[in-house]
Amino acid sequence: MANISMWKSSDPLPIPLNLSDEGPSHPRMPDTVEVWVEQSRRGDRSAMERLFEVYRSMVFAVGLSICGNPEDADDVVQETFLRAFRSLGEWRGDSKFSTWLYTIARRVAIDWAARVRRRPRLSSAAGQLADSDHGERVRRVLDTLKQLPEQQRLTLTLRHFRAMSIADIAEAQKCAEGTVKANLHFAVKRLRELLAVDIQP
Repeated sequence: MANISMWKSSDPLPIPLNLSDEGPSHPRMPDTVEVWVEQSRRGDRSAMERLFEVYRSMVFAVGLSICGNPEDADDVVQETFLRAFRSLGEWRGDSKFSTWLYTIARRVAIDWAARVRRRPRLSSAAGQLADSDHGERVRRVLDTLKQLPEQQRLTLTLRHFRAMSIADIAEAQKCAEGTVKANLHFAVKRLRELLAVDIQP
């Protein structure tokens, strides 16, 4: 099993504070994902680590949107990749690997949130950030995200935290691109209202 404990919430949080309906551009995914998956099935630890590096922020975004704090999102990342690596044989290539992994991450995050059922805590990452104005804004964004409906919250985090394309989010969520755009629009609009600040697009 690959070492998947190499990224923690103590790392800088990928939280954009300049939001728009479109979001940032998405970097091109490697053409070798299928090769890495096949190598991982054969126990190649370096291939597992490459998959982890490419998709960890997507999984973190899903965990953060559902669990509401970075430390629980870290746990979701660990559990998601453990489950994924144990069941790589179930992915047949009928859908993108990111779609398959997203489904696992969402299930893990929902199960984790239901199992923990605790009041959201100020994480060590948030505590380290709290001494700066930027850190305070990050904390406000995290707290405010919890007030959005789940689908809007997921769409916003995947688009702005992970920089996934509209098409990829639609495929992962099994919905139309128009639905993704609508969720993103209303999420950004509501987040601006809740934060009561002028967030430039």
